[in-house]
Amino acid sequence: MPSKPPSPERIAVTVKEAAALIGTNTGQIRKAMYARELPAARLGNSYAIGVEDLRKWFDSKKKML
Repeated sequence: MPSKPPSPERIAVTVKEAAALIGTNTGQIRKAMYARELPAARLGNSYAIGVEDLRKWFDSKKKML
């Protein structure tokens, strides 16, 4: 029986997925995007946020407490 190919690691998430990953709401993610704190790529009518960019942004917010 042939083995299943490995699933690719995701490099980007939607606004809704980004919010769920860090435990906030989509409004906070969009606010950061529009303030140019969180890079995002526009894909048609939606946005994709790089997982590494989300981590960096989240880490920068942790340090400000």
